[in-house]
Amino acid sequence: MVKFQSDFLQKIRENTNITDIVGSYVSLKKKGKRYWGCCPFHNEKTPSFSVSPEDGLYYCFGCHEGGDTFSFLQKMENLTFIEAVERLAELAHIELPQAEMSVEEQRRHSQNQELYKVLDLAAVYFHNCLTKTKIGVVGKEYFQGRNLSANVINQFKLGFAPASWHKLYHDFTTIKHIQDKVLVDSGLVGYKNGRHYDMFRNRCMFPILDVKGRVVAFGGRVLDDSKPKYLNSPETSIFNKRKLLFAFYQALPEIKKTRQAIMVEGYMDAISLHAHGIKNVVASLGTAFTIEQARLLKRYADEVVFSYDMDEAGQKATKQALEIANNVGLSIRVLKLSEGKDPDEFVNYYGKESYLEAVIEAKPAMDYLLSSLLKQYDRTSLEGQHLILAEMFSVLSARGDSFEFNLYIQKMAQALRVDEGLVRNEAKLYAEKNNPKIYISQQNQRTEIEIPLSKEEEKQKILEEENHFDFGVLESAVENAQYLDIRQIAEQTEKDVVSVDAVSVLGENDVIIDIRSPEEIDENPLHIENQAMIQLPFYKLSGQFAELDQSKHYVLYCERGVMSKLQALYLKESGFNNVSVFKKSR
Repeated sequence: MVKFQSDFLQKIRENTNITDIVGSYVSLKKKGKRYWGCCPFHNEKTPSFSVSPEDGLYYCFGCHEGGDTFSFLQKMENLTFIEAVERLAELAHIELPQAEMSVEEQRRHSQNQELYKVLDLAAVYFHNCLTKTKIGVVGKEYFQGRNLSANVINQFKLGFAPASWHKLYHDFTTIKHIQDKVLVDSGLVGYKNGRHYDMFRNRCMFPILDVKGRVVAFGGRVLDDSKPKYLNSPETSIFNKRKLLFAFYQALPEIKKTRQAIMVEGYMDAISLHAHGIKNVVASLGTAFTIEQARLLKRYADEVVFSYDMDEAGQKATKQALEIANNVGLSIRVLKLSEGKDPDEFVNYYGKESYLEAVIEAKPAMDYLLSSLLKQYDRTSLEGQHLILAEMFSVLSARGDSFEFNLYIQKMAQALRVDEGLVRNEAKLYAEKNNPKIYISQQNQRTEIEIPLSKEEEKQKILEEENHFDFGVLESAVENAQYLDIRQIAEQTEKDVVSVDAVSVLGENDVIIDIRSPEEIDENPLHIENQAMIQLPFYKLSGQFAELDQSKHYVLYCERGVMSKLQALYLKESGFNNVSVFKKSR
């Protein structure tokens, strides 16, 4: 064991706060003199992990792990004692004295240093193959085709592995005199049937760095139909893919500055965003979001924005990330890009500003999860409703926030168009069985106070009066000209509307705008003689405002009351103050 003077170790303890150190990995809440959170060393839903600032100690009453800041870092980061002391001394800005290492410590330290050295050498080797030899021409063409400049290639130390089965092995053993065992231990070389061979062949190479900027592994992408398409280094004594993120070292300054990280799936997604000036981007290493990665990000960020491909796998990853993020106190939002593009395609096509706008508009993860479940299952069927509730309950229960759970009970009831009391009762039964600490409130009648409404509040009031329609869905349908969505909204309106006699409301200055779909017009044409009339589906209306004579009085005609109310409001917001509504009786 390394020997440090007790007064030096005490100096580190006095200049570091165990609550801050542990709190960078675990979400802590103060109760009395102690801080409490869910134990990072075993899975639990009820906090049993305590930290005592006065004593400088932590202890878990569940798994009985305990110790001080040194042992905490050793366990969390898989560090040796000397590495933990070095880390804390650096945080406390205390100069580290020379220390004596045990034989085992010396062996492990020496082995790791050899791995760092050979992997750094390999990064230079691959980079030179890409940029300085004919071997890397195909790799250079690939990166140039992905719009990467020479500066970006240098920044990420991108490279190319020769197609030969033995070139790296031969060069490193005969020219650099590196031992076979070191090459095998590093993951650069494999050994089978008595022969050594290069693990990475004919691949574009992506160095993976640790938090100190040291090369610890590689990712390689093929340029042909070989399998696997992506190949990562095996885990070693200095590389654990669950604990690191691609581009984390390059992104760290911006993550610290913004307290936000953007998580993408692919190496090229991360590199392309960095190349466009979006610097707080990291990528997973072929795994789902892990608790170790969440703890790493929590040390420097308060929020993670997920920019994954939002297919079924992306939805599953988001659900897992929600449960993990809650355990460490991270906020999560989900970014959905238009036209199903991945971040690399999107930023190259639309540019930096459009991507940043999408980041700003990213949904809170629970909102995204609910909307994705509504698309995944049939919300009108009993089976679909049960599936949606079951998945939402599962995540909300794991998060353990009573206020959040009760808020989403209301949202789920509105989205499913079912009685809130029924959802609340189901939620209560689920919570009692799976997480009794969650409090599900009784549905109370609220006293409404009349206050002046903003335009957005006026929209919301209309929606509440008309069976809780989602105006965001309507606006999206209008913006994207998706008439099907508008019809579905209209068809789901079940309230009666007021009948109006067309003859009594129409005058010489009136113009009827029939805002039904072409199919509806053909099925049930409107016959009014001697009257100006425009047949203009509502999704086109917003683009025709400039061409309409605002001195006229416009009468909107549609089949459903809520649709005409919202459309009239939409017109008024655009400067048309002289608008009436014609509601066909049912």
